[in-house]
Amino acid sequence: MTYYARSQNEAGECETAAHHLQRVASLCRGFCTALGDEAAGEWMGLFHDLGKYSPLFQEVLARRARHVDHALPGAALLYMRLCGRSGENSRFLPLALAVRAHHGSLSADQNELKGWLAGKTDGLGPDGRRYSIPSARDAACRTAFEAFMRENPMPARLPAAPVGPPCQPDEIVGWMLWVRLLFSALTDADYTAAAEHFEPDFLARSALPPLDPFAARQALEGYRAALRQKAAGCCDPAMAAVREELFEACRQAGKAAQPGAYTLTAPTGAGKTLALLAFGLEQLEQGRRRIIFVLPYLSILEQNAAVYRSVLPRLLEDHSQLRPDDEQAARLLAQRWDAGCIVTTSVRFFEGLFGCDGPDCRRLHQIAGSVILFDEAQSLPASLANATLRALRELCRRWGCTVVFSSATQPAFDALAAPFWAPRELAPNSQALFDRARRVTCRWQLEPQPLEAVARSAAARPNACIILNLRRHARRVYDALLRLRPAGEVFLLSTELCPAHRAALLQEINNRLQNGRPCYLAATQCIEAGVDLSFDAMYRALAPLEGIVQAAGRCNRHDARRRGLFTVFVPQKETAEDCRLYPDDFYEQGANAVRALLIRHPIDLDSLAHIREYYDILYGQGRLQDKPALTAAIQNLDFAEVHRQYRLIEQGGAPVVVPYAGEAELYAQLCAEAEHGVTGAWLRKAAPLTITCYDPKLAAGCCEPLHTPARRGQPPASAGCWLLRDPAQYDSARTGLCLDAVPDRIY
Repeated sequence: MTYYARSQNEAGECETAAHHLQRVASLCRGFCTALGDEAAGEWMGLFHDLGKYSPLFQEVLARRARHVDHALPGAALLYMRLCGRSGENSRFLPLALAVRAHHGSLSADQNELKGWLAGKTDGLGPDGRRYSIPSARDAACRTAFEAFMRENPMPARLPAAPVGPPCQPDEIVGWMLWVRLLFSALTDADYTAAAEHFEPDFLARSALPPLDPFAARQALEGYRAALRQKAAGCCDPAMAAVREELFEACRQAGKAAQPGAYTLTAPTGAGKTLALLAFGLEQLEQGRRRIIFVLPYLSILEQNAAVYRSVLPRLLEDHSQLRPDDEQAARLLAQRWDAGCIVTTSVRFFEGLFGCDGPDCRRLHQIAGSVILFDEAQSLPASLANATLRALRELCRRWGCTVVFSSATQPAFDALAAPFWAPRELAPNSQALFDRARRVTCRWQLEPQPLEAVARSAAARPNACIILNLRRHARRVYDALLRLRPAGEVFLLSTELCPAHRAALLQEINNRLQNGRPCYLAATQCIEAGVDLSFDAMYRALAPLEGIVQAAGRCNRHDARRRGLFTVFVPQKETAEDCRLYPDDFYEQGANAVRALLIRHPIDLDSLAHIREYYDILYGQGRLQDKPALTAAIQNLDFAEVHRQYRLIEQGGAPVVVPYAGEAELYAQLCAEAEHGVTGAWLRKAAPLTITCYDPKLAAGCCEPLHTPARRGQPPASAGCWLLRDPAQYDSARTGLCLDAVPDRIY
């Protein structure tokens, strides 16, 4: 009997099981090269679809059977072959777990494998699907295994298994990451081989060519020369010297840096964006496979990606709001991450490191051997820091990665994760850079100030920005500014504006500032990091020190020859709503840590010692730990629960697509397409017009619920998002969403 793995393609060819297994084994072997264990890839690839050697699966291909699980038999037989029937040789368990999950989600539970091998099953899995081979004691198993062995030569050597079974809690994160890396390589190999049957050029279409470091360095120097020419005559020589020094230091460090963890601590405006790129290009010469830029906010990502694309036109952007010309091609590239340079978000990056499903983990094996550059490192939540840093340490120790945390307010993560987290600094004398780049005079007003008075002080300046912790405070300051200045000079920025609207207003604000025209902005934290605006005067409501320093970076951003005025104030409680001045408890803890530091001594925003002292107070000398539910899930080897608990952005709220007039054509297209049901492609397309409403009842009362496409015999299901039809409830000129009672969050 001939066993097939795939139905006919356009050429009328059916793919045999043997051909598919050997192709997946070949691909997976190659994908595991960077993991240091080619044999592991070969073993997984050969066994992963052994369950297709069964009459029942052949019925599936003939469309005479459904709901058949063909992954379990191969996983169980691989488990028996490498681990032993009772699992005594457990160092090979990760391979069997990856094979079991390659069409589902990871689980460390061995009971299903052992039960199938012992014949203690009725042929049904926990989800009610039939196993393609009922059990190891069934006659079909012997027939299948004999056919499998006859057609597929076994690998010449055993896997290396570089990460043994975890005995101590400290080892668990590394072991789980090893399972995910194997799962990633197998999933990518299987999906790729399946696609090749129908599209022979799939592998080439789903990859970008490797970077040429020499050509990239030449392009970078050309870009820098153009910047210098553009800035000639108006650039502050001191700041220009700081940027040149930092760039050269990073370039030289990149030539010598071995895989490991590093920090880049430098003031805002010091040119970290290009310095990181220089470091990364030199690392490619030292053997790293690709550069991965990881940024916390889309505003920073889009800005930095534009710079990097000027130097590296063939980079891959992977984030939720990308609107590519070719949606299908972009989706293929984002799934596989086979590119020389990748720019992505923190959420997207860590989805894989702590994921459990194929789509989240498929790209993970591409990270091995990379240089990973994290910008705005202070944005990593302290409640996830321990698990995150352990995973990054494993990438450096075992899989040849170089990791850099870049920030002007470098978090003291060693206070949370000592002794294993001890990164080395790339800048030769960070404090000297901060001293030379001083650009603001800071005054602290810790007596509560009426927001009207703050607005009045700002309105007396040629231009000013006021950053508030809460959206209702930003709106109140905006209204006060409107009473003091002409409407055309006053702006409001918060996440009540959709991303497309915010981008348009930022461009308008930047144009006014560059042309010396009056400009007054009330904003939430959404502009605090990475937004290239420069005001003469900046006002910041008391916040965690990292937020205060980032806000100071938007004041007199490019000229150390003079001083901008930076004021930190405490809003006065003016209404019953003002019983709470901060978005959440940890944010308030950060603000209180600033108060505690001010009791000790005045704070110098350019002092690295003061920033370190602040983090020591905030982190409580190591007493702050990862959130308990995440820690428990890791200790229990619970992949699914780890994925649920590891959230850089806490889930909640309802996505609402709004009728922003600046994208009227896109909004009309989305409305028309929504009539047929909302898909993943639709959601990606809608991202520039999407706002999160944190009151589902409010969304339900004002918006139209959207649904997924109807399936045969089933009613349409909720898509979990909403469409705002009434343009009167979205102010496209200024203030954005006009729904009432929207709760405050961090923005």
